[in-house]
Amino acid sequence: MAKKIYISPSNQNSNLYASGNTNEMVQCNRIAEATQYHLERHGFDVKKAPQGQNMWTSINESNSWGADLHVPIHTNAFNGNLTGGTLIMLYSVSGENLKAGQAIFNQLAPITPGSDYSIRSNTGLAELNSTKAIAVYVECEFHDTVDGANFIINNTDKLGEAIAHGICDYFGVKWNDEDDNTSDTFYRVQVGAFSKKENADKQLEKLKKEGYDAFIVEVKK
Repeated sequence: MAKKIYISPSNQNSNLYASGNTNEMVQCNRIAEATQYHLERHGFDVKKAPQGQNMWTSINESNSWGADLHVPIHTNAFNGNLTGGTLIMLYSVSGENLKAGQAIFNQLAPITPGSDYSIRSNTGLAELNSTKAIAVYVECEFHDTVDGANFIINNTDKLGEAIAHGICDYFGVKWNDEDDNTSDTFYRVQVGAFSKKENADKQLEKLKKEGYDAFIVEVKK
């Protein structure tokens, strides 16, 4: 059975970015959409909270759904001068909590431009203390500096991909880049060879009923 991942993007539309005429809610929703896309192509069952949804609604949905991992996605702010990089918050920095948080941090931290805050415990956040699933609270760079805001706006897919990659690492799912399956070479599989055409026709009909793109090739001795 596929692992269930609940993604909860920030609904904080009053947290304005230092550039781009945008806000935390909009950009985190974009990051969450990218995370969902990359997780689903790796076989995960993903539920993303709609943009702007109340946090407690998301917590209740995650709990009732039986999520295996709950991932709030936010961007950070401090004093308008600090481009602070990645911050991962967990209820507990031990056991599976730390293992999950570290896996995401290891993929996300190298791509964010600021010097990273690392991994911290925060037992006061509802999405860490009220979810049944292990929760990894992700802060993707600081949006109150121009450099930080521009980075986030221009790299939402890259950020979402890094979060998804970390989740794959945590659950032991091999990461595949999107172009891994792109090839100019195709390999055909021969099912059988028949000396009588009617037998070949029967096999062809059987394969087509099963949904295979099959055809007959006549080979002369």
